[in-house]
Amino acid sequence: MTPFADHRSFAHFVEQATAAQAVAWRGFERVADLQMQAMENQARSVAGLFADAMVAQDATALRAIWEKGEGCQRDNAARATTTAGEILDVARQTANTLTAMVTPAGND
Repeated sequence: MTPFADHRSFAHFVEQATAAQAVAWRGFERVADLQMQAMENQARSVAGLFADAMVAQDATALRAIWEKGEGCQRDNAARATTTAGEILDVARQTANTLTAMVTPAGND
């Protein structure tokens, strides 16, 4: 015996479940995009640092690269913090959308 009264209630359930899954996947896709962008930016900045280190000729050049590396690390930490905030925003928006889908219109 199914918990659905008739075919229409089952069809409505399937429509709602499909819509909820689509919302969840859009949120997941956005989070994945944000993480990929953050990794690409970090890889670009570190690749430039390594390229400079490979052509360094003396200790003075290596000290300059060391200082540049410190700045690179600070920038990467700031970008990671920003990305984490954006990911939390996406998660909150997704949760709010899903909540709105399951909350009856009159229960605000």
